[in-house]
Amino acid sequence: MSIERFRLRNKHNWKSKPGYSICVLNRGQVRFDYPETWNVEPKDDSLLLHDLPPSLESCDLGVSVFPVPGELVRDLPIEDSLRSSLAGERKPDYQSEIHRAERDDLEIVWLEQGHFDVEHKRHARFRVALARGEIICLVSLNYWADRAAILEPVWDEVLRTLVMGVPVDDPTAGPLVQ
Repeated sequence: MSIERFRLRNKHNWKSKPGYSICVLNRGQVRFDYPETWNVEPKDDSLLLHDLPPSLESCDLGVSVFPVPGELVRDLPIEDSLRSSLAGERKPDYQSEIHRAERDDLEIVWLEQGHFDVEHKRHARFRVALARGEIICLVSLNYWADRAAILEPVWDEVLRTLVMGVPVDDPTAGPLVQ
């Protein structure tokens, strides 16, 4: 994945809350808002965003896109897939119930796990969401529990603004508004 930043036209269609930027992946396959001060780091097949320079203290927001054929996307057992994405990752002290959001042609399921990090003597949290539209998108958030009040609203905004499958031909103008 690579990053390009664009200067917007005077009469563009992009809209986000003050203090937020818009991330568009693969020309509109996935789009969401994130705090404009966050660092964006491309990986081979994903994107990482950090609230601080990457360190022990930084929060890590990861986004991966999986271009699964449409017929497989529809038949995917999304809650089971969410649980499977966590298999073997960590040993949580607790795990929340699965939260669900549905709108238009998008379905999102997510949950939170927590554990006590013995090495750093702190509680850590991990949130993971699986979104199903025309493709599959995985969103994750790693953070220290004592920073939850600042970071959990970011998670809420990322999921609230998540849009999938709206093509963007001209990134300087925004999505086509009909």
